[in-house]
Amino acid sequence: MAESTPPGSASRLVALVRHAKAESGEGRDDHERELTGRGRRAAAEAGRWLAAHLPEPDLVWCSSAARARQTWDAVSASLGAGEVVTERDLYLASATDVVERVRGADVPAMVVVGHNPTIEEALRALTGERRGMAPGAVAVVDLSEGALVELWEPGR
Repeated sequence: MAESTPPGSASRLVALVRHAKAESGEGRDDHERELTGRGRRAAAEAGRWLAAHLPEPDLVWCSSAARARQTWDAVSASLGAGEVVTERDLYLASATDVVERVRGADVPAMVVVGHNPTIEEALRALTGERRGMAPGAVAVVDLSEGALVELWEPGR
């Protein structure tokens, strides 16, 4: 695994966050599924990890799905942010959509909170690496280098 890029470096960084563990979709609208207790704890842990490995993001792009919003809420308790944009578009986005949005953002650091398989596919498109991402996982990518800086998973 690559070493972490120190906060404040000249790199353009994006943290791709897969929403944390969500409740079963049985009998519920998928968009409204919420995090489990385990998911809330994992998201809070992800926030603490991100605060140590990423400068405060200038932009956060978060899916409007309840589980993604709750993941960001828990992460943001440890990691502040500039602008936070919550959009249904990310709930339905393809990896191509995510990559275009990330590459088009003219900011030093950003966070994307979304869903699989889109988040894993975006990671592969940005870095060339095929990595699985468990619920609540975070991949920090150096956009300047097209390289995975670090992949963090809950309980690690």
